[in-house]
Amino acid sequence: MAPLHIRSLYLKVFLPIAALVLAAMAAVSFFAMRAMGEGVRLVAEQRALYGLAYTRSRVEDVEHVMMAVRAGSLQSVLERLGRSPDMEAVRILSTSGKVLYSSKTAEVGQMMPGHLPPLSPPANRQSASPTVEERPGLLHATGPVFNQSRCSPCHAQDREVLAFIDVDISLTRQSAGMRTWGEMATAASALQFAFIAAGIALILGLIVVRPIRRLAESMSQVQHGNLEVTAAPTGTSEIDGLVEGFNDMVARLRRARQVEEDAQRGQMARVEQLATLGEMAASLAHEIRNPLSGTKAAIDVLAGQEQEEEPRRILRHVSEELARVDGVVRQLLNFARPKAPVLAKADLRALLDDAVMLSRPRAAGQGASLEVLGGAGPVDVLADADMVRQVIVNLLINALQASEGVRDARIVLSAGTRDGQAACSVRDNGPGVPADRADTIFRPFMTTKPRGTGLGLATSRRLIELQGGRLWLENPGAPGACFTFTLPEFTADAKAGA
Repeated sequence: MAPLHIRSLYLKVFLPIAALVLAAMAAVSFFAMRAMGEGVRLVAEQRALYGLAYTRSRVEDVEHVMMAVRAGSLQSVLERLGRSPDMEAVRILSTSGKVLYSSKTAEVGQMMPGHLPPLSPPANRQSASPTVEERPGLLHATGPVFNQSRCSPCHAQDREVLAFIDVDISLTRQSAGMRTWGEMATAASALQFAFIAAGIALILGLIVVRPIRRLAESMSQVQHGNLEVTAAPTGTSEIDGLVEGFNDMVARLRRARQVEEDAQRGQMARVEQLATLGEMAASLAHEIRNPLSGTKAAIDVLAGQEQEEEPRRILRHVSEELARVDGVVRQLLNFARPKAPVLAKADLRALLDDAVMLSRPRAAGQGASLEVLGGAGPVDVLADADMVRQVIVNLLINALQASEGVRDARIVLSAGTRDGQAACSVRDNGPGVPADRADTIFRPFMTTKPRGTGLGLATSRRLIELQGGRLWLENPGAPGACFTFTLPEFTADAKAGA
């Protein structure tokens, strides 16, 4: 038989309580019935003893009748006793068990040796108590009639016991009363149990089930997206603890959704800003870059033809500044309209070594050391190798610029895997990035460098995101900035998707 699984809280609480109440009422009824049955038995026993004593007294009262040899008077006395309530029969038995007299005339002359009690030793006969025993449907009491001196005219003195008085008290009426009382007690118990069960169900529903159902309804509204709902306190400390926890959870969800919406608005603003920059970059490409290239070429020709040192030096300086302006325009174009990445299998550790090799001369001139951590094994990624190399070089340039003026400047690079993705980190021992600028440093044109464009980190993040990765500052507010980016690992599934 399969076990019964009860999922309703109402039934899980109500059924055990109802079972305990029912068991308690059954135990009380059982002991009450036993006590009442014992009381009825004692009452019947007392009535039997009373009938025995009364019969004996009546026998003594009619001794003169017996001495007058009028036995019929004794028979009529027993018949009158037999008509008493609950009196089943009254008999006088001989010592051999023969019925001498009986309230039931049909029994006279019959042998009833089974009704004779065992006689006490001779020393205790005068103080012997009547024998009382319970038989089916009745209570049986028997007592001896001892030979007295006044009995000598009719009975020889050598007989100590002349006869036995036998009384049967019917228990039929008491049994019927017990059954009636039991039925009434059962009905009363059932009615009482029904009232108690109804009371428990009502109290349980009002105090426990209804508040929990209201809380469940509120949770259902939250599940469907309504974060403005709040649960009202119930006045029960245990359930109010759940209500407070629920309201606190909903408040946290509201705040989280607000933060998410603000971030989405910020992302939309950034997208609009990038679109504007794209349009501006397209205009700059036509309006500035072509004339700029021609101007630089003309300046280079003039510098080559100039004979005097000072004018030639000035022309070369102008050419260098024009080249820097051309670089700024090129960065802006790369940021606003980057080329689509060509995703293929690439070794991130090898790209890291390439970027270090390209940046080592500048680091040596600045007196900074470059250190690569991690094993020698490849870290395969699905990415555009040229874009990744450009990002690593940009991060190295930022780290070298942040370490200018720092004694024993040291830049540590590492490549490995993190949470199922390939990861690369660049850490310097410069002053770090303040916590309040951890997000703004990735915005276009945000820079603190005198000659910076503010496009290096913005371009790097854009290139990483185009390849399905992320770029962020790991330790805002701490000394020594650590920039980390992740890219998808190269797998057979990734290759098929690309």
